Amino acid sequence: MSDIINRYAQAEDKPAVRTFYMEVCRHQVYDEYGPSWHWGKYPTQDGLAEAVDQQQFLLSLKDDRIMAACQLTVGNDPIYLPFAWPTPIKDDKEIAIIHLYAVHPDFRGQGLSAVLLNYAQKAAKQLGCKVIRMDCKSGNLPARKLYERNGFNYFSTAKVRYKDTGPTSCDLLEYVLK
Repeated sequence: MSDIINRYAQAEDKPAVRTFYMEVCRHQVYDEYGPSWHWGKYPTQDGLAEAVDQQQFLLSLKDDRIMAACQLTVGNDPIYLPFAWPTPIKDDKEIAIIHLYAVHPDFRGQGLSAVLLNYAQKAAKQLGCKVIRMDCKSGNLPARKLYERNGFNYFSTAKVRYKDTGPTSCDLLEYVLK
């Protein structure tokens, strides 16, 4: 994995980020598990571009090809406000949220998830965060086990109200940064 480059997405990466998520969304019909994203509804081209402009996108690349990506935001997400998270945080600026976490279908099963999660943990710590929060669809045991292997703690299953799909049963996970 030494030839993998982890970095924030830049403006010139927007077309590649868009293509990456279009391909991930297209491939979902073949996946036993998946987030049920709908290209154009979530994620959207404008939403991805805005996140790149705000320095919120992390990439794992090899030979200039995006292998894995996620959005890392600072501040609590409104969809998470109803839940009693295990780690009390006084300031929203101490919370990082992982969104749109994906590994390209061509690169799955190669340990890239751990590489990207480790990079996201370092990035969140550099941003002054104390915890990272995320969710995955309930029943997606491979994803949940992956996150737990990488230090995230499952604490609850709850209905998360997404804008694109409405109430969805999700496993809530948290990583306490050290």
